[in-house]
Amino acid sequence: MSDDPTPPGPHDGDIDVEVIVPDTLSAGVYANGFTCWYNRTDFTVDFLVYLPAEPAGAGQHGPVMRQPVLLTARVKFPPSLIFRLMRTLDQAMNSYEHQFGHITSLGD
Repeated sequence: MSDDPTPPGPHDGDIDVEVIVPDTLSAGVYANGFTCWYNRTDFTVDFLVYLPAEPAGAGQHGPVMRQPVLLTARVKFPPSLIFRLMRTLDQAMNSYEHQFGHITSLGD
């Protein structure tokens, strides 16, 4: 019997992380837009789908068109994770461009 009080498990080696994806999430959700907002404890990223625009009510000074937007997912991150998220997205974007070519930014 060992006098070592450390419980068995990984100590100094690599850890294999197994991501378990429930069937209800395996297909993912589509988004063609997003918005981000924050408070003291969270950054919130809302993923959106812009639906076809439609005529708005005929107001003299109001908008002519109405743009419905559907929220498809909302993800909350602690502030400490945001830099890691940004680095990971940047690395993925660079890998994508290396494999498939330059991504044209919307509005450019």
